[in-house]
Amino acid sequence: MSIPLSHIKEAIIAYTEKFPRSDLQSLQPLLEAINTSDDITARTHLPGHVTTSAVILNEENKVLHIKHKILNTWLLPGGHCENADSTLVSASLREVYEETGIPSDCLKRILPENVPIDIDLHPIPANPRKGEPEHWHADFRFAYRLVSIAKVALQEEEVTDYAWLPLEQMPMRGLANRLYDFIKTSTTAT
Repeated sequence: MSIPLSHIKEAIIAYTEKFPRSDLQSLQPLLEAINTSDDITARTHLPGHVTTSAVILNEENKVLHIKHKILNTWLLPGGHCENADSTLVSASLREVYEETGIPSDCLKRILPENVPIDIDLHPIPANPRKGEPEHWHADFRFAYRLVSIAKVALQEEEVTDYAWLPLEQMPMRGLANRLYDFIKTSTTAT
């Protein structure tokens, strides 16, 4: 079993309704793949596939980042979908637990079910060791608030370090700006 294509389409619609000014042109390869394939979550689907990540905000509005071992860069916790994943959210929560040890009961979704705070399509370099050509990831990013203290326990096979970065230091500037606007709006609404 894999995440149904209808679920992925619903997430894209929910995203475009919540964030109507999003750059859908950048998602064109994803939109084309949806129309030509049944399982775009499979790691073997080329020229690209769907992945998920988690944007975890702590009480200081800092975002959890992990240092990816192979790419040697700061990323959000996340990764490939697996056959056991039934939703994009469950895939993101599984990846958080695998990479950081933070259980899902320590997190509260910021947006309604199946509404990503961001969908980012980006290139992935070839990995000859795994026999993977250059391809793209359409990363569905779901936002969570850390609601209870959780000790970070890194998955040493893939992750070398972690940091809670302020929005100003996030490498993903578009996402950081959206988070800043979202935090500002939710603070003034209360």
